[in-house]
Amino acid sequence: MTDDSLHTSVTMAALAGGTVAAWTALPEYVDGRWKRLAARGALLATSSVGVILADDSDPVPHPERDAKFAVLSRALEDPVQRAAIWLIALVGLSAVSSVQEKALDTAAARFRARGASAPRTSLGLALGAIAAGTQLAPAPKAKD
Repeated sequence: MTDDSLHTSVTMAALAGGTVAAWTALPEYVDGRWKRLAARGALLATSSVGVILADDSDPVPHPERDAKFAVLSRALEDPVQRAAIWLIALVGLSAVSSVQEKALDTAAARFRARGASAPRTSLGLALGAIAAGTQLAPAPKAKD
């Protein structure tokens, strides 16, 4: 691993960990659904810009993945299929987000019952560390 790729990996790990930690802890610091929505939107935008600026690596070809994206790209050319894909993605992400929030609220309530003063922050730091670790984990070796 070169110094540049290590620097990029560490930067990506910090962005992933920080974003996950902030996203998870946000309800303890921002009141109101719409304010939280705006704060999370700003967090995602900032994190996305950080990823764009930090990722200076050359794209690595992945023929299998590229073939799957080519099929998706052709499907998105048809307006009806594009609408269906967006609807499925929106419903799926909403369901996952709802389940995730309920799980985090349940875990935070348990931590609070045990005396934690900022349980979502504690959960955010733990989940952020896991997210950062996944960015630093070595990539699987390509099959020959």
